[in-house]
Amino acid sequence: MLEILNNRTVHTHENEQFRRVVNIIEATFDKFGYNGLLIGNPFNESYSRFRADAILYYNNGLILVDFKDYKGIIKLPPNENEFHSSKWHNESPKDRSRLEIKAGANFINPFRQLVSYRNAFREMIEKNKYFDGINPARVCIANIFSGPIEIHNEVPRNLPYYKLIQESDLGNFLYDFASENSYKEENAKIFKSIFPAEKWIKNIEIPIPEQIIENQITEIDNDVEKNIVDFLNQENGGILVLESMNSDDRDSWLRFITNEAVNHNIPQIEKWSHSARISKKIQRRSNIETEGIYSIIYGGSDIEGQNENSDKEEQEEELLEVIPLKSSKDIDEKALIVVAEAHLISRSLSQSELLRFGSGRLLEDAIKFLNPQSDRKIVFIGDPYSLTFGKDEDSALNLETLSELYNKEKIKHFRKAIDNKYSDGKEKLRTDLATSIEKSLFNNLNYSFDETTLIDLQDDNQRIQNLLLWFSKPFSAEPDNAVLFYSKKDCLKTNKWIKKQCLKNGESLGIGDLLIVNNNVSIPDESGFQIPRRIVNGMFLTVLAVKESLQEPIKIRQSQNPIVLSFTKINVKCLSLVGSPETDIWILDNYFGSEDDLTKEEQIAFRVFINSKINDEKRKQKFEDSQEYKQLLQDSQYNGFSKVEKEAISKLVKNYNLPKEKKEKVETSKNSRSLLSGYYKKYSKKLFFQIKDSDPFVNAVFVKYGWAITVHKAIASTYNEIIIKGHRKENDGITNDSYFRWLYSGITAGKIVNITSPQIINPFMDCVFEDSSLIGVTRKPKQFLIFENYEVDIKFADKVQSLQNKNVVGTICEISKVLEQNGYLLESSKKYSEYLTKAFYSIPQSDNKQLILNIDNKGSKDNFAVGNIRIENLNGADEIIVKTCIEDCFEQKQSVISILDDKPELPKDFRQEIYTAWFEKCKNENITLKLMQSHNNQDVFRATCEKESLTLRVWYGTSEKNHTKGFFSKIEVLEKSSESLLEQIKPIVYGL
Repeated sequence: MLEILNNRTVHTHENEQFRRVVNIIEATFDKFGYNGLLIGNPFNESYSRFRADAILYYNNGLILVDFKDYKGIIKLPPNENEFHSSKWHNESPKDRSRLEIKAGANFINPFRQLVSYRNAFREMIEKNKYFDGINPARVCIANIFSGPIEIHNEVPRNLPYYKLIQESDLGNFLYDFASENSYKEENAKIFKSIFPAEKWIKNIEIPIPEQIIENQITEIDNDVEKNIVDFLNQENGGILVLESMNSDDRDSWLRFITNEAVNHNIPQIEKWSHSARISKKIQRRSNIETEGIYSIIYGGSDIEGQNENSDKEEQEEELLEVIPLKSSKDIDEKALIVVAEAHLISRSLSQSELLRFGSGRLLEDAIKFLNPQSDRKIVFIGDPYSLTFGKDEDSALNLETLSELYNKEKIKHFRKAIDNKYSDGKEKLRTDLATSIEKSLFNNLNYSFDETTLIDLQDDNQRIQNLLLWFSKPFSAEPDNAVLFYSKKDCLKTNKWIKKQCLKNGESLGIGDLLIVNNNVSIPDESGFQIPRRIVNGMFLTVLAVKESLQEPIKIRQSQNPIVLSFTKINVKCLSLVGSPETDIWILDNYFGSEDDLTKEEQIAFRVFINSKINDEKRKQKFEDSQEYKQLLQDSQYNGFSKVEKEAISKLVKNYNLPKEKKEKVETSKNSRSLLSGYYKKYSKKLFFQIKDSDPFVNAVFVKYGWAITVHKAIASTYNEIIIKGHRKENDGITNDSYFRWLYSGITAGKIVNITSPQIINPFMDCVFEDSSLIGVTRKPKQFLIFENYEVDIKFADKVQSLQNKNVVGTICEISKVLEQNGYLLESSKKYSEYLTKAFYSIPQSDNKQLILNIDNKGSKDNFAVGNIRIENLNGADEIIVKTCIEDCFEQKQSVISILDDKPELPKDFRQEIYTAWFEKCKNENITLKLMQSHNNQDVFRATCEKESLTLRVWYGTSEKNHTKGFFSKIEVLEKSSESLLEQIKPIVYGL
C-alpha cells in the first residue's frame, strides 16, 4: 500500500508531473505488493536547505527525487570533473536548439542540486535519533525527466547513489533498486511528522447536484438578541458564530445566551474556553466562569496509537503519549455549549514530542465529541482579528473550516461592524488594524499617538523610567504592567536586565523574582493537612525563598552521555490563586535556564524519569494485586477463554514483575493479549494519576521570568499598561495578515500602550520615481504590453498552456495573429527564465527550420508587463515582414497620446482616497490633474498648469500572495514640457 502526501507547488507543470509520477508508482506498487510513503514537495523550516521535489520510502529503499520538465537530448558533460561543475544542456532533436537545464537559483546543474539536498537530508537523519536503521550513505538521489529523453555521455560510474531516468523508465527502476534502507512503519511516521503535508487527492470529483443546490451559511441581521433567541428556540442542533473585536460585546453575548437559555427548555448549559489559563483571564475580566475545553473532552479510557500486542518494554519505549477523547455521555443530547474566546480554538495540529491530545486538532476533536448528528447547540463567540493558536484559517470562527466539519446549512453567523468613531490613540490603531485584516489590505500602518492611551516610546530614558517604576519591588498580586515581545530571546534579555537594574537581586534565581508558569501541575500536600493546589499555565508566582537543588542523571538511548535533569525547590507566593497562598514547588532548571524550551533529549529524559517513577510504584502495587486484575478475571470475555488462554494470561501477568532475562515466553491468542492489554493500561493510567497527584518531581513546574513575555502568552490578558516592541525580528515581513494580527493582539492586552520601534507602512514605501523624459520633446512613450483577463483563442491554447504570465500569453497570441496572416504559424512556446519566454514559429516553404522570437517581460516592480519582442533567429524568415508584425502588435495597444480624451472613472479601491488627495493638492497649487487611462496595474495622469504639461504613468500591485496588493511600485514621467511643473508635481504624488 502506498500512502501519498503532497504540498502543492505554485508551478502547474510540477503538480502535473507529480500526478503522472504517482500513477507510475501506484501501478508498480500494485504489481509487486510494495508498501511505502511518498511525500510531494516536502518542507520543514528547520531544514530549509532540503528542497527536493519528493521523498519516496518503500520496500526497496529511500529515494530523494527532483523533477525536471525536459525532453529531447540531454547532453551531459563528457568527463567526471565537468559532470560535477559544468552546466548541462538540453537539445531539441527537431532543430538542435540548445538550452541550459536549470537547477534552481543556486546550483550549476541538477546533480549538484541533488547532492546538496542529500547532504541536508543526511544532517537531518543524523540529528534525529528516532530513525531506526536508516543509513544516509545508501540514500538514493534521482532526477526524473518528463521525457522522452536521449542521454549523450554517461553518468560517472562512481556515483551509484545518483540516477538520471525518464518517467517511462520509473517503474523498472523502482523494481531494480535495492538498498538496506527498507521500509519501516515507525520511520514513515517520523518522516510524516518532520514533513507534514496534506493527503493527496488523486481524483477531484465535483458532484453537480450539490453545486446547483448549495447550502448557504445564514448571515443574521443586526438584531443579535432576537437571532440568539431564534437559535435557542429551534428544535434541532446547529452552530451560531458571533464575532466582535470588542470584549464587552462578547461578554454581553455570553451573559445573555446563558441567562436566556433557561427560558427555552434547554436541559444543560456548558460554558467553555480554550484552557484553564484562558478561563481565568475571562473570569478576571467579566466575572463569568468557564471551563477549559481540554479537561472536558480529553482523558478517555481508550489509549490511541499503541500496539495491542506490545509488551511492557515496548510500551515504555513509546514516547508520544496520546490522551484520547472522552465519551460525551455526560453532555445532554439537547445541551447548549457556549465557547468563549473561540478564536483561540483551532483545527491546526498541535502536539509536542511527548504528548498529543486526541487527533492533535482541537476544533475537530471538540465537534467530534459533541457529535454533529446530535441536537446539541454550539455557540462560538470570538474576536475575528486576534491571533489564534495555529493558522487563522483553522480557527473556530472560520466559516469555511466549520463547513467542512459541520452541516453548512445549520450554521448561522454574525460579525459586528468595525466602529470607526475613534480619531486617535490605541482604539484608532486597533480599528485601523482590524479594517486592514478585514479587507486583506496591508498597505497602511500609521500610529495616531495621543500620548495618553498610545505613546511613542522612542526615548530610552523614559523606557528605563517605566521599567524602574513598574518592577523595582517584588509583587504581592498579579502584575498590572508588562513588556511584550515576539521572540523568547528578547524576553530573556529584558528579564535579565530587569533583575540586574530594577530588583538588583543577582543574575541567578533570587528572592523577589516574578515567574510565569508554562504548564499545568498539582502541588502535592506533603503534610496531609492541606488541599493539593492546582497551578495552571499562565499563573504568576513571586519567589520568597530558594531552597535546595538536586540533579538526576538520566540515561537515554538518544544520547551518548546521560542527560542531567536539575531541580530546584523554591517557596513562592501564588499571585493568581485566591488569597495568594504560599507553597513550596520544585522547578525544572533545564526549562527555566533555556532561551526557548527543553531540547528534544531533555524532553525524552523527563519522560523516562516519569516512567521510572511509575515503574517504582508498579513494584509496590503489583498488577496481580490490583482491582483491575480482579475485574479482568470477572470479565465475560475472560470466562469464555479456553484453559490454555487463561494460563497464558496468568504467565503474562507474572512476567510483568520479572526482569527481561527471566520472563517466560508465552504464545497465546490475539483476543487474550488484547483483553489483558486493556486492563493493564487502565492499571498503568491509575498509577500515573496517583503519582501525578503526589510526586513533587513529576509535578515540576516549568517557569520563566514573568516581567517580559511574548504576545502569544499575553493573549486574553488585560494589563493597565504595556510596552510592546513593534519590530519582531530581522528580515520580518510586516505587510501581511500575520504581522497585523500580532500587533492587534499585542496592543489589545494593554489599556495604555507604549510602542518602541513602531513599524511604518504606506503605499509608496517601495515606490520608485523615474524620469526618463526630455524637456519640450513630445515623443512616443515607451510602451509595455498588459493583457489582464486575456481570453486565449482555442487554436493557441495548447501552445501556451505551460505559461503563467498572462501578459506574455497575450503578447504571444496577439503577435501570432499578425504573423499568421503572413504564413508564420505558432508551434510552441517555453519559459526560459523569470524574464524570458521564447515562441517558435513554422516558416513557409521550410520543413525543418523555425522562426524564434524572444518575449522579454519586466519584474514585479512593473507588474510583469512585456517590454520587448526580439528576433532571436530568423532561419530564413523575411526580416522586414517579421519586424513589421512586431511593430503592428505594439501599435494595436493604444499609446498614451492617442487616448487622452477617455476620462475613465475614479477607481473604487485603495487608490480612490490617494488619487482624491492628489486632485485636491493639485487644485490648491492651481494645477489641473486628470486621470487619462486606467488599466489593471497601471494608471496614466495628465497634469497641466497654464501652458505647461506633464504625463505620468503610475504602477500599482494587486497580488495578495506576493504582498503587492495596495502598493505603488513605480511612478514614471512619460513626457514633460518643463522642469518647473515636475518640481511642483513630484512632492504631491510622491510625497504621500
